[in-house]
Amino acid sequence: MEKGNQQAEVPMHEQAKQGGKCCGGCCDYRRAVIVLCIISLVFSIIGIVNPALSQAFQAEEYPELEQIVKDHNTSLLIIGIVHIVMTVIALVGAIIFNFYLVALYVLWSILNLIISIVLQQQMVGDLLDWVDAQTDDAAWGTTDQDQLETAFNTYMIINYVITALFTLLWVYPSVFLSVEIKKGIMTKETYPREEMSCCCVSNRN
Repeated sequence: MEKGNQQAEVPMHEQAKQGGKCCGGCCDYRRAVIVLCIISLVFSIIGIVNPALSQAFQAEEYPELEQIVKDHNTSLLIIGIVHIVMTVIALVGAIIFNFYLVALYVLWSILNLIISIVLQQQMVGDLLDWVDAQTDDAAWGTTDQDQLETAFNTYMIINYVITALFTLLWVYPSVFLSVEIKKGIMTKETYPREEMSCCCVSNRN
């Protein structure tokens, strides 16, 4: 009985860590999610203020192409705003140890990946249709069009694979954090035990 009392009296920060370590021992999952959310917010805001898809052509000369770009930018803006909101939700969830808020961000990340792929595929189709409509049949044969479509599709497939892998790597700390919160491993009370960082917290190797 005395042994049990002694074990219960061990301060939380001196108890053995029960949760996992993110990125091969870099930090705990809560800290990782907070850092990644802050980084995501910074880049998302920059992306909205200064969209990556700039207008590198004469709008007056190619009004149809301008409309394609505008439509795509509008979709990106909507997705970007929703992503910022969901990232803030995940950040708050990590700070207050809320399972549902963090899990919601995980679901959004998967949905965002699917939506992004669909929107990109639609834009590629619109661009190919525009190129086909603008090119003279005498100078632009079926073979040339097929080669362009193949090049576009190959590039997009590579882009989709890289984006999917990046999304998985980016969201996996949120997955494990939500699991640890759900199991009661990571809570406000147990965080002194679970807290871990390779540079900011001592004695957590």
